Amino acid sequence: MRNDTCLGCGGHLNERVKESAVRSLAGQLASRTRYPVMYRLVAGLALCGICMNQLPVMFGPSCLQCGREGSQLCSDCHNITAETLQSNRSLLRYNEWGKNLLSTFKYRGEERLADFFAKLLTIAFYRYYEAIAFDCITTVPLHAQRLQERGFNQVDLLAKRLSADLGIPVRSLLVRTKMTAKLSQQTGRTARVESMEGAFSWAGERVQKNVSGSYRVLLLDDIYTTGSTLRSCAKTILAHAGPHGSIYSLTIYR
Repeated sequence: MRNDTCLGCGGHLNERVKESAVRSLAGQLASRTRYPVMYRLVAGLALCGICMNQLPVMFGPSCLQCGREGSQLCSDCHNITAETLQSNRSLLRYNEWGKNLLSTFKYRGEERLADFFAKLLTIAFYRYYEAIAFDCITTVPLHAQRLQERGFNQVDLLAKRLSADLGIPVRSLLVRTKMTAKLSQQTGRTARVESMEGAFSWAGERVQKNVSGSYRVLLLDDIYTTGSTLRSCAKTILAHAGPHGSIYSLTIYR
């Protein structure tokens, strides 16, 4: 991919033309005091002005628990009896454009896409979680077989970049011990939840706790579908690091 082309449409990146789109989006994502930081992040996205205006950012009311657009508590979250996630937040709606771009990143590992998705996660962090003092960042791990097939865990790459931007250390807390079918190949929410039972084990790395003995972990993944994967990860962390923890998840897509 050429550095002077838009990741969205392949057209030429004209910084002067996209300036108004950058100002508009940054203004919608940040308060007046945080606008300079958000402006810098948005301006760094390799998108032309047209594609930036079409970025499927979720601006409307959303579920306080999972971040789904709609009511303050969606039906799925209302029916959960043992919630392990403090909350989930996502920046973009998952559409066909996002699906194609994410697939390219997962299976080709394009450097520009790593930078693009890392910036999206950083934008999401400043929009939703900046006020929280996290003790560490961790990621949803791949099963060893899938990691060998793919060659890398795309979320690990993003976590390293996010850590460098935010100054929050990355900790490898989990191991994926159960090979599950891809979520796209599973039918229905119940099947997805059941497939994630016992899918993760503790990697053994210590969680640094604060003076009160509690801790806050930022759990990263690329997409939130039903939340079953993220909740399974959070359940394992709480079981091994101790119950006095808060696990917040952050994803690019919802």
